[in-house]
Amino acid sequence: MICPYCHAENKYDALTCDFCLKELPMTEKRKNEIKNIKKKEKKNKYHNSMIKLIGTILGVIAIIVVIVIAWLSSRG
Repeated sequence: MICPYCHAENKYDALTCDFCLKELPMTEKRKNEIKNIKKKEKKNKYHNSMIKLIGTILGVIAIIVVIVIAWLSSRG
């Protein structure tokens, strides 16, 4: 969000300007943009969490398979 007073760049969801400390205008269009961006960020965070979880589970399964194969080969 560009401040209409000092023209400084601020975070998209800032309520006040970080530089001149004036209140940034909150229009319906801006509220909807913030809502959409936050929704996308939440979806991306969930997606990344699922990828990490699946990777961790596959890693644990791979370790278990290696241990079982080593145990079976030492018995025979």
